[in-house]
Amino acid sequence: MMLKYTVIFRKGVSATEDKTILEELLERSPSTRDYQRKMDRAYHLLSMGFREDAGALFDEILAEEPFNRDAVTGKNLIARQVQVENRLDHVGERAHKALLDEPTADMEAPAEPKPGRKNPLRSKKVLAALVIAFVMFCGLAAAFVGTNGFGTETAEDTPTENVEQQ
Repeated sequence: MMLKYTVIFRKGVSATEDKTILEELLERSPSTRDYQRKMDRAYHLLSMGFREDAGALFDEILAEEPFNRDAVTGKNLIARQVQVENRLDHVGERAHKALLDEPTADMEAPAEPKPGRKNPLRSKKVLAALVIAFVMFCGLAAAFVGTNGFGTETAEDTPTENVEQQ
């Protein structure tokens, strides 16, 4: 049922207001409320573990509206839950079969695991010592540069007194 906006609403109302009011009218319609109740009930049943009842409600919704995303998602959730349950039910059987299929020669006791070597750089004490050594090295380098090589004289830095005496 398509209604013209100009017939229902006055010309002074904008298109966005028309759409909002139309959406509200559609949401309040009995068919939409019935659909929403079915969908809510189906998901509630699914969450309670009643998959057959929820599947029947999803089928009803899909019969009315074949491409309904919510109902298709619900059906997929049910199928996935059944698939996971089947896997879990047969885990014991598969493990038992796998143990029977393996030869007993391979069933030797597992070798002792090697003790894991710790990385010495992860120790807080070692890292603290490295940081202190680095700071001391930087301090010595700064002192060396600042004192012009700890007072050593080079050929370029000869004192002027000695040159005048010669």
